[in-house]
Amino acid sequence: MTTSTPFDITQSLPRGTVLLAASAGTGKTWTISAVCAKAIATGMVHMENLLLVTFNRSAARELRGRVYERLVNTRSLLAGSRKPSDPCDEALIRLGQDGLTRVESALDAFDKAVITTTHEFASRMLVELGVLSDHDPSSVLMTDLTPLATEVSDDHYLARYLDCDHPPSVREKRELSCDVAVKYGEVPISSKEDMQVSAQDLMWAQSVRKDVRKRSRLRALHTFDDLISDLVDALRDSDRGPLACATLANRFRLVMVDEFQDTDPLQWETLQRAFHGHSNLWLIGDPKQSIYAFRGADVHAYQDAAQSASYVLHLDVNYRTDKTIVEAINTLFGSAQLGHGIPMGSVTARHQESRIATAATNGPHYSWSQPFQIRCIQAPANVRLDTTASDRLVTEDLVNQVIMMLEGGTVVTDDDGEVRPLRPNDIAILVRRRRRGAELAAALSQAHQPAVFSGALSVWSSQAADDLVTLLEALDNTDERLRTRLCLSDLIGATPADLAASDSRVRSDLAIDLARWSSTWTMTGVWGTIEAALHRPDVLTRLVSMTGGERYVTDLRQVAQKAHIAACKGMLTATATAAWIREQQQQAGDDDPRRLDSDQQAVTIMTIHEAKGLGFPVVLLPDIASAWAPKKSISGPVVWHDGQRRVLDISSQGADRAIAVESHEEDERGENLRLLYVALTRARSAVRLWWSPCPQRHSWSAFQRLVEMDRATGKLGLGNAGTVPGTFPWLNSGPIATAIAPANQRCLTPTATTQSRARVVPRTLTRPVDTAFVRTSYSGLTADLHAAVPTLANTLIDEPVDDKSVDDTAPGLCGLPGGTSFGSLVHAVLEYIDTSATDLSAEVLAITRRTLRTSPLPDVPPADLAAGLEQVLHSDLGSLAPGMTLADFSPADRLAEMNFELAMSQSGGSATMADLASPLCDPSLVPPDDPISGYGKMLVHIPNGNQALHGFLTGSIDAVLRRPDGRYLVVDYKTNRIPGVSKLTPRMYDAHTMRAMMFSSHYPLQGLLYSAALHRFLASSHPGYDPATHLGPIGYLFVRGMAHRPISDGDMSDGVFTWHPKPELIEAISERLGGIHG
Repeated sequence: MTTSTPFDITQSLPRGTVLLAASAGTGKTWTISAVCAKAIATGMVHMENLLLVTFNRSAARELRGRVYERLVNTRSLLAGSRKPSDPCDEALIRLGQDGLTRVESALDAFDKAVITTTHEFASRMLVELGVLSDHDPSSVLMTDLTPLATEVSDDHYLARYLDCDHPPSVREKRELSCDVAVKYGEVPISSKEDMQVSAQDLMWAQSVRKDVRKRSRLRALHTFDDLISDLVDALRDSDRGPLACATLANRFRLVMVDEFQDTDPLQWETLQRAFHGHSNLWLIGDPKQSIYAFRGADVHAYQDAAQSASYVLHLDVNYRTDKTIVEAINTLFGSAQLGHGIPMGSVTARHQESRIATAATNGPHYSWSQPFQIRCIQAPANVRLDTTASDRLVTEDLVNQVIMMLEGGTVVTDDDGEVRPLRPNDIAILVRRRRRGAELAAALSQAHQPAVFSGALSVWSSQAADDLVTLLEALDNTDERLRTRLCLSDLIGATPADLAASDSRVRSDLAIDLARWSSTWTMTGVWGTIEAALHRPDVLTRLVSMTGGERYVTDLRQVAQKAHIAACKGMLTATATAAWIREQQQQAGDDDPRRLDSDQQAVTIMTIHEAKGLGFPVVLLPDIASAWAPKKSISGPVVWHDGQRRVLDISSQGADRAIAVESHEEDERGENLRLLYVALTRARSAVRLWWSPCPQRHSWSAFQRLVEMDRATGKLGLGNAGTVPGTFPWLNSGPIATAIAPANQRCLTPTATTQSRARVVPRTLTRPVDTAFVRTSYSGLTADLHAAVPTLANTLIDEPVDDKSVDDTAPGLCGLPGGTSFGSLVHAVLEYIDTSATDLSAEVLAITRRTLRTSPLPDVPPADLAAGLEQVLHSDLGSLAPGMTLADFSPADRLAEMNFELAMSQSGGSATMADLASPLCDPSLVPPDDPISGYGKMLVHIPNGNQALHGFLTGSIDAVLRRPDGRYLVVDYKTNRIPGVSKLTPRMYDAHTMRAMMFSSHYPLQGLLYSAALHRFLASSHPGYDPATHLGPIGYLFVRGMAHRPISDGDMSDGVFTWHPKPELIEAISERLGGIHG
C-alpha cells in the first residue's frame, strides 16, 4: 500500500485511482466539492462526464447542493466579484478567463452531472448499457425477497421430505433459505472440503439460492442487490464486458465515491472493472467509521481497494470538534487498531478553544470544566446491579443532567462566532438500540422535557398504521369483531367498560360514522376519511393530550398520506388500500424515515448509525460502554473473511467452523470499536458517557477493552475485569475526567414546566386553502383546448398520436414511423449530439445506436435515422439563423433541454388563460402580417379561459441557441407526420401547412410561454440583458421537412417555422403570468 500523505487542494489534482481517507469532521464534503470545482475549472473534466456516488438520497441532494454552491462561488471569484476565502479559491483565482468560461459552461450543464446513490447509479448504467446487460428494465423493485425465499423453501421441503419419516425442522430450513438467498444472497457459499457441512445442506443452500433468483426473474422482480450484481455480470461478460466497461469509462472521466468504507466486494468490483486504470477514480471514506456490516458493508473491500490505489491521501484537520474533545478521543483510543489493519491515526483540531461554557448569571450554574466526562454509576452498598437496575440509574442521571445543562446558564459559540444559550436540540442522546432510545424519550417526556426520538421503528410498524388498516377494512365490512377492535383503538378511544355499559352508544355511533366516512371515501379517499375521523369533536384534543399522542397523530397522517397516493394511482378500494398497507408493513425497510412528531425545541435522540455524518454541541452516550456478548455457540450461517474474500459458512462444527466463528467475532469486536469512535466524534464541544458496574455487559464492550488496554503496546484488554474507569490514573490526569453519579437522585423537572399536559388544544387552520394554486405545464394548460379547432384537429395531428405508418421510399425522416416513442427517440439523439465532433456523421451514428440500445424501436434502422438526422443538422435555418444550420452551433452556444420552473402569480390578482389572448390581439404587438396573426382571436374563445394562472409553470425547452450576434433562440423539435398523405415528402412542410399545424396544436402559446421563461432566465443571469438586443426568433423545426435542399417560402425554409415575436410581446406575456396586468 502506498504511503499516505496529507491532501492539499492547492496542488495539482492527482490522476488515476486515489484513496482519500477522511476522518470524522475533517471536511470531506467540502473537499469533494472543491475537487469538483477545480477539476472543472482546470479542464480536467466536463460536467456531463462527472459522476458522484454517495450512500443515500438525502446525502446525494446535499452533495449536489454543495457542488453547485461551490461552482457558483467559483464563478463569482473568477469574474472578480468575490475575493478568495479559502485555499481552494487561492488555487483557482489564477485560472482567469479560461477557468471562468469552463465554470460557466459547467453551471449551464449542471443537470448533466450524475450525482446519485450507489443503487441508482447501477440502475441508470444498466439502462444506458441496454443490450450489453441482461437486466430487465421492466422488472419491479422488491425491497425484501423473504416471502419468495420462504415459498421456495417450502416447495423444496415438500419435494425432498414428503415421504421422509423424520424430516428436519421446517422453521430451520426456512431460516437457512432466507439467510443464503436473501440476507447473504451475494456472498459465496464456502464449500471447503475440510468444513463439516453436509452435502445435503450444501445442495439445499445452492439450489434454493438458484431457484429464488430464477423465480424472481420470471416474475420480473429485482432487489437493490440485483442491480449491483446485474451490472457486475455485464462487466464480467467475456463477450460484452469489454464494451460495457469501455462505455462506462468513456461516459465518466471523473468518478468520486463517497462513504467508500461502507462498500462491499461487488460494488468495488464494479468500480474496479469500469474505472480503475481508465478514468480518474476517487474513493473517499474512513475505515474507522465502517459500521454497516449488518447491511452487507465489508471493510475488507476498502482495504483491498487501498492496495490498488495510485495515491493514498488523508485529511488531517478536524473542523467539527474542539481541541479538548479531539485530544480526549486520541487519548482514549491511543495506539489501538479499530479492526485488523485499521489504525487510529490522529488529527489536529481547528478549534483550539472550547465553544461551550457557563455564562455569568445569578441562576444555577452547570460546570463545563470537564468537557469529556465519564459518569460512573455507583451501586448501592452490597447490591449487585442487574441490567434493568443499571439502565434505571443511568436514565435518572441522564435526565437530571439534561435539565441541569439547559437551566445551568450554558452558552455555546456557533460557527459564525455568535454566542447564544444552549438549546434542547443542541443536545443529542445517541443509543445503540432503538428500545433504549424509546425508554429515554419516555423518561424525558415524563420529566416534562421535550425530546424527539428519530430512531424509532418504521412508521409502518406503528400502532397508528394498524388502526388505519382496521378503519379501512371496517368501511367495507360489517364484522362486529372488526368494529369492536376499531372501537378500542386510540382513534375511537373507547374502553371495554364503555362497550359493556347497558346504555352504551359507542357501537351505534361508530356505525353512523362509518356510513358517513364511506361517503367521504368516495369523494376524498384515504386522506379525507382520516381527517374526518380526527376532526370529530374533541378527538384531536384527546389524542395529543395522551402520552405519545403527538407521535400517534403524526404516524397516522404519514401512513394515510402514502396510502392516499397509492390508492389514487391504483384506483384501490378501501379494502384493497388496507391490503396495500399490510404489504408495506411486511416489506418496508428503514429508508422511509418517521416524521418528527413535534416542531418545538426538543432534545434529539437517535441511534448511533443514524447520527453518522452529523454533529452536535453536546453528545450524551448512555449505553455505549455496554455491549452484549454473543451466545456461547453461534449457530446458523456465519459471514467471515478467509484471507482472500468474504464467504458464507453454513457448517455446524469442525476446526474450520471454529476459525470462521472466531474471524466473525473478531470483525464484530472491531466494529464495536468503530461504533464507539463514530459516537464520540459526533460531539463538537462536550461528551457525557455513562458506565455502570454491570459485569455481564463488559466482556464485549469496546469502551471497557480500551480502558483496560495496555497503553504501551496498544493491546486491547479482554473487558473481563470490569474495572471502574476512575481507578485508572491516566483517565483523570488528561483531557478525560471521571465523575461518580450519585445514587438515589431526586428526579428534576424544568422550572419553566408548570406546563402540564392536562389539556392540549391542537392548532386550527384559519387561512383559506388556495385550491387554484397549481404546478402545471404547457401540456396541462392546453389539455382541453384542441377541441377549439376541430377542423384543423381532424386533418393535422400533433406528435402524441401514434401514427406508425412507414413508407420506405420516402426521403429523409419522412419514411420513418410516427408516434410518441419515435418523437422521444429523435429528441434524445438531438440532445446529446456533439456538433464539435471531428466526424459529425460518426458522432450522429454513435449517439443513435446508443439511444436505440436503451430504447429499441422496430422499423427504425440506426443508419437510416442517423442519415435523416444528419440532413436535419445540415439544413439551412433560413431567417431563424441566416446562413447557419444546427451543425454550426457549437456546444457552447447550445443549451439542450433547458428545464425551467416559472413563477406565475403567487397571490391575488392572477391572470387567466383568456388574459394571455389580449396582447396577441393587439395589432401593435402582433401585426396583420405576423405568421401567427389570428391566433389571439382563437385563444379568446377557449373553453378554459377562466383558468387562473396561479402557482408555477414548469417545462423544458428542447434547445436554446445563441447566434453570433448575441441573440438567443427558442427552438422546439417536432416529428409530426401529416395524416392522410400516402407519399409524405419534405416539401409538404411549407409555410401554410406548418402554420396550420402550429394553430392546431396551440404551439404559438407554447412558444410564448417558453420565451417568457427564457426572458426571465436571461434577465436574472445575463449581464446587461436587453430584450430588444438579446431575444431572437422562435423556431419550430418540423424535422421531417428538413431533409432536402430547402425551398424558400418567404423567409421560411421547409420544415423551419420561424416566428419573430416583438420583445414587447414576450414582456407582456411574462407580466401577465406574474399577475401584472400593466
